[in-house]
Amino acid sequence: MALQPFTLVEDGIAILRLKNGVQKQVKVYHRVGKLYVPHSGGFVRIVPTRWDDYFATAHNDAKVLEIEGEGITIDGRELKFQP
Repeated sequence: MALQPFTLVEDGIAILRLKNGVQKQVKVYHRVGKLYVPHSGGFVRIVPTRWDDYFATAHNDAKVLEIEGEGITIDGRELKFQP
């Protein structure tokens, strides 16, 4: 099985809310059909179900407030990606 690298989503951009309310604009990546954002020198996966006003990530300190890019759609509360 070949390594599946993190690949930049074309025109992919997200606004994160980090610890202490800091907001940060970042690029969006995908790997094996899942979406990721860079955080603390690595990548964290975006949980594809919207909570109140954000999408959670695998890291408690990072929340995705807004996201867009080629192949990214939001269907109700679900974040979907089609490469």
